[in-house]
Amino acid sequence: MVTLSELLAFFESVAPKALAEDYDNVGLLVEGETDKIDTLVLALDADEHTVCEVEKAGAQLILTHHPIMFRPVNKLTEEEGGQRTIRRLLQKGIGLFAMHTNFDSAEGGLCDAFLDAFGDFTERTSFVGTADGIGRIGKLDAPCTLSDLLVRGKKAFSPENEICYVGNPDSVVETVAVCNGGGGDMLYDAYSLGAQVYISGDFKHHHARFAVENNISLIQIDHYDAEVGFCNLMKKRLETAFGDKLTVLIAEGETSPWKRF
Repeated sequence: MVTLSELLAFFESVAPKALAEDYDNVGLLVEGETDKIDTLVLALDADEHTVCEVEKAGAQLILTHHPIMFRPVNKLTEEEGGQRTIRRLLQKGIGLFAMHTNFDSAEGGLCDAFLDAFGDFTERTSFVGTADGIGRIGKLDAPCTLSDLLVRGKKAFSPENEICYVGNPDSVVETVAVCNGGGGDMLYDAYSLGAQVYISGDFKHHHARFAVENNISLIQIDHYDAEVGFCNLMKKRLETAFGDKLTVLIAEGETSPWKRF
């Protein structure tokens, strides 16, 4: 068993709150009824099904990547799913902590893990030129083709589904930029930094058109596929830090909300 204070200090050491983007809402979003934690459940998102799973597991805390309260919540009724989830958390006395863009930005966090899936890099930096910060741009230790990157991305994130791209599959790539999740608008930063390929998710038509017109390739990895690895990354870190003092579970019922026809 560990205390909530111990966990909060650990979370801050892994992904300092100061690294979060200004628009984000990270940290302890719902305080549970106990400060003693023996079981924690990891999830990309929190919903009613996750809360039920957590209750059955006897867990006291949920650690998610995405914050359930991203925009102002002005009521807590049964009318809307997010509100119902918060009500269930309060009713069951379960705590909720969110580690979002601060974990994306942290050295060794999701942006670094995302870049690692596409090869070995001799150097890398965030888009702002530091080890910490949103986005990553790196030079491959051995140039490859866009097609090679597509194969690596499909194997790592989308083995059963197609992935979309912009560019010539035979083009040779040395410099790769990434931002896991919904980083479409950061295309322009990647371009200004000299990336030959930018890999992210939630691209819109105008992003694809910009890429075509400005000779930068795109690879689109679905938001869920790119970020669900948060759970495995944090499970390993928590188990290393706390050993048998803390049981760490991954929500089993969580899947992408998108279906394919």
